Amino acid sequence: MPRSPFAFWFVAAAISIVVLGANTPIPLFTVYQSTWHFSTGLLTVVYAVYTVGVVAAVFLIGPLSDAVGRKRVLLPAIALMAAGLATCMLAPNVVVLIVGRVLQGIAIGAGTTTAIAALGDLHPTGKAHAEVALVATVATVVGLAGGPLVAGLLAQYGPWPTVLPYAVSLVLTGFAFAGVLSAPETVRVSGPLQLRPRRIAIPAEIRHPFFIATFVEMTAYAVAGTFAGLGASFTRDLLHLQSHAAAGLLVALLFLSSTAAQLALRTLSLRRSMLAGLATLVAGLVLLLGALGTASAVLFFVATVVLGFGHGLAYVGSQELVDRIAPPERRAEVFSGFLLGLYFGATAPSLLVGYGAAALGFYAATVTFVVTVLALAVAGIVWISATRDRAVLA
Repeated sequence: MPRSPFAFWFVAAAISIVVLGANTPIPLFTVYQSTWHFSTGLLTVVYAVYTVGVVAAVFLIGPLSDAVGRKRVLLPAIALMAAGLATCMLAPNVVVLIVGRVLQGIAIGAGTTTAIAALGDLHPTGKAHAEVALVATVATVVGLAGGPLVAGLLAQYGPWPTVLPYAVSLVLTGFAFAGVLSAPETVRVSGPLQLRPRRIAIPAEIRHPFFIATFVEMTAYAVAGTFAGLGASFTRDLLHLQSHAAAGLLVALLFLSSTAAQLALRTLSLRRSMLAGLATLVAGLVLLLGALGTASAVLFFVATVVLGFGHGLAYVGSQELVDRIAPPERRAEVFSGFLLGLYFGATAPSLLVGYGAAALGFYAATVTFVVTVLALAVAGIVWISATRDRAVLA
């Protein structure tokens, strides 16, 4: 299997750029909402609808790279991200915007699964599970932070707020395509190319640690996904800040804090990382309840930083666990299952808050969400503390 440090970093950069592209629209949602006059519930649909594409791609396309090669899946995924960005940039109404989001979702579902598997293939040593997990999660989080931050700043201070952010993302996507194109193929393909979907099945011997890792990542991304989907609504409706830059900054702070946690505490064992991450999420959620109760913007941003720190530790621990237990010949398949959990956790809560706002009010729906995720984080701490699974104890 060819291993290349340069190609390893090309693929890591491609992860960041593709994820950045998918998150470029986030601070622009309230611009579209004001222009096209749709509800907060529909706003969360615009954010979350790309999950339809993500789930379809992860389920049907993600595992294919184990059989047909990484580049044969990753390059079309990057091209599809470019198509999704162009569609959003030119969208005349919310229906076309949703189509662009679905295209982005397919690109994310196929591309990130394949790229994460390729990172493990390309790492020079081939056995540095912690380093591969760290690079994969940091690359993902850099894209998650960079998308809303760059788009928010461009929309606030640059011309053409619903055009320029996409144009910048399109240029970056072109660089990602060129970098991956130059990387070596890491999967030996024999016989003709057969693009048949493969069923995702987690091997029985790794299911228990896999389910723990998935529960932890779902809890972490319930917070991250809701902030990404409703960050602009939080700043506008709860904090009364009428600024696209503030909306982008809120989401970016969460993911930048996540990245800082992963870099600062990368030597923690995966078990300690998951436990510390969940405990920090609990602390951040308690602070968030205090911010909601006092209507304090400062406390809200502080809580966001704490939540980001918890997200980073929880996710990198769960990512390392899956990287450690995934059989080499089924890496893309196992990571496809892992990412299905991630995107369900990132999407379902934001939809519930968005549509719950119509029945309960936005404030009450947000408080209900915070309390629910707090309970899930506590349950995760109890589960990990009680397990005797050797993979989790490593």
